Amino acid sequence: MTRTQILSIALALLLVLAGCTGADVPTDATPTGGGSGGGGGSGGAGDSGADDEFDVADPETILREAGSFTSTWTFTVTEVDGETTTMSNSYRVDVAGNRTSEVLSVEGASATSYERFVADGTSYTRFGEDEEVFYQVTPFAGDPIDVALSRGAAFAYDDLSDAEMVGTETFDGVSVTRYEYRDPLLWRQYGTSAFGGEENVTVTDFVLMSLVDEDGLARSTGWTLVGETESGEEVRAEWRFELTDVGSTTVPDPDWLEEAESRSETAVGY
Repeated sequence: MTRTQILSIALALLLVLAGCTGADVPTDATPTGGGSGGGGGSGGAGDSGADDEFDVADPETILREAGSFTSTWTFTVTEVDGETTTMSNSYRVDVAGNRTSEVLSVEGASATSYERFVADGTSYTRFGEDEEVFYQVTPFAGDPIDVALSRGAAFAYDDLSDAEMVGTETFDGVSVTRYEYRDPLLWRQYGTSAFGGEENVTVTDFVLMSLVDEDGLARSTGWTLVGETESGEEVRAEWRFELTDVGSTTVPDPDWLEEAESRSETAVGY
């Protein structure tokens, strides 16, 4: 992905996440559990392979019961010149306290950042760095769990219906089962515009993965795309959506909250 593309995407995300476009969060596109297309499921009695099949539970139910969590998505691209750019969004949710905190950042040649804190129905947003900082205060009435899960809406669990269990490991201090599915043709659905160089790229590997805990919550889900240019250089793109600190996330006031209250550009009609 070129630096211009990354900056354009970052700015668009800043606007959407800040609510400046007036767009609603696409909660109907949120990946939900309970099934994984034609595959998955717990199988029937006597099905010896049932435990090996990919299946996920409804994340909304689990996260509401947990009371707090952190969702994070990251998108990383390594171009033919070796330059790596990472875009990430971390969203901390305290359901009982009705508080959230998020940070969007782009690391690389087009570095930028955005922060938002929500408490008691009011959103406080911080844009920029150093002397270029400005703030905005607006009302907020969204459901924090829907907002958090919409960050992973770019992924369809149905594509993992034929995934195979490849082992168990520990993620965020929790035992999880790893599922993987390889399909070089499926990359067009996820990474068709990942690279911005002038050379054509031949995809050499595309892997979908998911780490599922014993409650059926997909703790980490994503894809990795590896390709080769006409000149033989490797390029790579990776996307991840993760749920961490489930039940133990806290959302303190940011250190810039008082400054935001005194310097904010309050939205019209607030």
